[in-house]
Amino acid sequence: MAKIPSLQTNDPQVIDATQKGAKLVSKIAGKGNRFLGSVAMSEDAKKLVKNAEVTGGQESAKKLTEILERKGSVESENARRRQLFRRFDNLFHARTITVGGADHWSEDQSARLAGRAHVSVNVHPSYVSIPASLQAVRPVINYLPSGSSREDREEAAARERIFFRWWEETDMDIIMEDAALYKALYGDTAAKITFDEKDQLPRVEVISAPENLYMGYGSSDFTRIDWALYHYGLSPQAAMDEFGFDIIPMKSGNEYFPFVYSGDHADPLVTAFASQAERTVDRRDTSYERMQVSVYDYWYKKIEGGETKTYNCLFVGNQLVSDREHPEYAGELPYIPLINSRVPGSPYGKPELYDVEQLLREKDERITNAAQFIHQIVGGQMFQLVGQDAPEEVPANAIPKPGRIAAPGAGNRIEPIQPFLPNIQIEQYNQRIDRELAVVSGLNDLLLGIAPSSVLGSSRAIASLIANYEQRIAPKRKLFYNWLKKVWKMSAQVWSYNNEEVALVINGNYRIEVVPPELTPRDTLELANTAISLVQNRIWSAERAMDRVGVDDVQNEKDIIRDEQTDATINPAAVATMASVVGTFRQLGLEQPSGLGEPGSPMDQQAAMAAMRGQNPSPMGSESMNDQDIIPPSAAETMPENGGGPAQTAEQMMAGMEGGQQ
Repeated sequence: MAKIPSLQTNDPQVIDATQKGAKLVSKIAGKGNRFLGSVAMSEDAKKLVKNAEVTGGQESAKKLTEILERKGSVESENARRRQLFRRFDNLFHARTITVGGADHWSEDQSARLAGRAHVSVNVHPSYVSIPASLQAVRPVINYLPSGSSREDREEAAARERIFFRWWEETDMDIIMEDAALYKALYGDTAAKITFDEKDQLPRVEVISAPENLYMGYGSSDFTRIDWALYHYGLSPQAAMDEFGFDIIPMKSGNEYFPFVYSGDHADPLVTAFASQAERTVDRRDTSYERMQVSVYDYWYKKIEGGETKTYNCLFVGNQLVSDREHPEYAGELPYIPLINSRVPGSPYGKPELYDVEQLLREKDERITNAAQFIHQIVGGQMFQLVGQDAPEEVPANAIPKPGRIAAPGAGNRIEPIQPFLPNIQIEQYNQRIDRELAVVSGLNDLLLGIAPSSVLGSSRAIASLIANYEQRIAPKRKLFYNWLKKVWKMSAQVWSYNNEEVALVINGNYRIEVVPPELTPRDTLELANTAISLVQNRIWSAERAMDRVGVDDVQNEKDIIRDEQTDATINPAAVATMASVVGTFRQLGLEQPSGLGEPGSPMDQQAAMAAMRGQNPSPMGSESMNDQDIIPPSAAETMPENGGGPAQTAEQMMAGMEGGQQ
């Protein structure tokens, strides 16, 4: 046994714990890695490994054993998560349908006893879908340049075009909706980055069943992942289409089980029934779905020559499909985890229903009790026969009946018995629960759709309530946007590896800026006004203002604006102003700005003069009015001489410049 270190304590519990720890250290040190890797496998798993050895050899069986042992090493944690997720699934979408409708707590006695009222308040989806939908609103995304020069900005604009092409082709808006929903419901999910050989684009797949994703964390702070395994099922047709394997249905009793056909006549139908992947229990498995065979998508790292490399091993049942290196991932795993909100000391996030479930259950019970109380009062009215000669036994004709006349007898009368009505502030109690729900979740009446008309009629009140909730979800959005940056970085790496043209444009620069979007039209208008004011006061450039308000392609937008401003049929005043500027530059002998007055450009002299004449047409008159003696001097001619001659009008300057050029 290992030597116990000296302790500065006499506590027997501490000493006993230390002795047990020393024994455990000795046991691990004696057995080495064999102790760490030994995990008991089920009989189905052992049979699967045996058949893998027959069909693929010793190496195939060894790799499948490694996969199953690593899966079994974290199975207890995934089983716990699986049970928790099924609980949240039932709250989000009730599995039981009763006579009154969907019921998420049908196991309670109030739902089973005759004569009892039972109410299921199915408001749980609102506390999941509302924050998820607000976080999934597309943010303002800009590609950051690698430097401050003009060329760097142009290269960043080219990368931004590639980024938005990938965004639209992969339907990232829908992917963000799915990712936000899964992380809000389960607390965490993950994205897998793959490359589509057909479309030559990186694809993003969001894991809809995170309990089937097994991860081996390599550090105590859960920042390093050594391996990842995703376990799912495929139908016989899907297995044949994707991998070329035949899966033969074998009947045992009334059930069918899948067998993978290896295609070798010396080894016919030797595969065993594969353990089924865990599926959602919201619907019953059909016979066809029970024919699905297990698929193990196993990703792991290997250190070769001091460099970390990424490998993928894929098994369909007991058949080894591939086990090869993937250099496009640069030593990283293709799975990128996403958490809803951080839980200290845990790699998982906190689901939205984690803290509100008990409050909503309390609301279910109190509303059910109130309904039962009303039912007892309304459905149990009682009467009594009062009078001096009232008999001890009430005659049949004295009992009140609908449409009949009661005869209580001479000197007697029928009086109702007033039931005991305790003064219970049930409505105030429910309002207190609603207040606690608002404190925990941050969802106010406006977001829940029950705001009064006084709030809906005030844009300032709406903006204030939305801004208050934005602060509540700010940490979640930061985690979400950081995940989005990681998704793009890995997608760009995979894309660059498979496409040289994309690699030349991206050139190893993956930095994007993600800014939270405005959630109300008022905020959008205020942002636009702020951008206009900052541009007019020379604090912001036009490019920065466009980036801030969410223009996808700034350079393309500037080209469109430039075309509109130089079109005399759309903006004649702007064209005339630019023509005047061109004339002034040429008169002073200065070098004119690039793009102005060039031959063939929209800003040549003829177009400018045509625009000026179109804006100020000449008045109609006779030929006699062309006599120079009767034409009054213009304002420019009456000005004092400047440099040896009278001042010229704009038309005279343009005409002189045209003559000089000829």
